[in-house]
Amino acid sequence: MNRTDGLVIGSAAVVALVLAALLPPLRIPLLLGLVATLVVAGRRRPWRWALAGAVPVALILVWGELVGRHLLEDVFVCADPASLVAWLRVTEAALVIASITLLARWLGTTLHALGLARPTGREVAIGLAAILLVPIPSLYLGPLLAEPFFGRIALDLGSPLAIVPALVLGLANGTMEELAYRGALMSWLSRVAGPSIGLVGQAVVFGVAHTGSDFVGPVLPVVLAVMAGGLVAGLIVRRTGSLWIPIAAHVAIDVPLYYAAACRLGAN
Repeated sequence: MNRTDGLVIGSAAVVALVLAALLPPLRIPLLLGLVATLVVAGRRRPWRWALAGAVPVALILVWGELVGRHLLEDVFVCADPASLVAWLRVTEAALVIASITLLARWLGTTLHALGLARPTGREVAIGLAAILLVPIPSLYLGPLLAEPFFGRIALDLGSPLAIVPALVLGLANGTMEELAYRGALMSWLSRVAGPSIGLVGQAVVFGVAHTGSDFVGPVLPVVLAVMAGGLVAGLIVRRTGSLWIPIAAHVAIDVPLYYAAACRLGAN
């Protein structure tokens, strides 16, 4: 397969994911179509890398449509270690990471090749600093920054034990999304369509995937901000060959999201 064919197929995979993110009825057909095409094509086709990279992201989109979109958490279980919001995200992460593991084995590669080799001391230090320093200020600043886009959000910050399910959700979501977007999608797409498509494509899909029905204000600024975050994370992975710093940053950012999902006193 020449680079032009790879560029076309890789770009088509990105466009398909973007459309599925914007049009939820396309999500299940896309996932089924990707899997069926991979099964029929087998290991002979070079473009299998691009389709395999799209599968975990398609699975995330399907989960969001079937489970996440319909999930409402009661404020009174905010500090419950068995919080449904947190453990459903753990279930989703387990399914997505299992799919990436199986796909990597089928492709003849490993999770280490995606950036999950043993972290260095520097990566551990940066990761711990992010997790320790980012969440608490974000709990106070986040509602103010989010109000123009999601309306007024008041959080219950009086339950110290809420940090337990919040960390569970953050660890599950941060690991899953970095491995899916900056790992499988970017790495495997790059093999077919080139590094630029891999880097930019994953960031575009990542941004568009963060649209939803909870917006009450403009969507575009949030999507562009998430795209920029995905682009920066992708550049870090490219430079370091490791997912650990983006995972730690993602975990730190996602901890406050638990409070927004399960510890809201009211929003309008």
